[in-house]
Amino acid sequence: MKDQKAILIKCIKNDVPAFVIAGHDLFAVPALEAYYQIAKENGADTEFLKDMNLVVQEMKDFQKQEPDRIRIPKLKAFEIEK
Repeated sequence: MKDQKAILIKCIKNDVPAFVIAGHDLFAVPALEAYYQIAKENGADTEFLKDMNLVVQEMKDFQKQEPDRIRIPKLKAFEIEK
């Protein structure tokens, strides 16, 4: 599986927008499954889909193993722009 942290760091370094979904986000699995389906329907490379499937499974495993850490996401006070 691709190193997700390395991908994010590369995006930040190259000023490329990135979208992060943390494993503790209740909506992570359905969001990733929807992305996977869209990628598959639009002709994404087989190797990419295999890798993406591993990411989805990693999220499922995390949420199953850590149910007490799963939550509905919300912004913290310091993250809200004023």
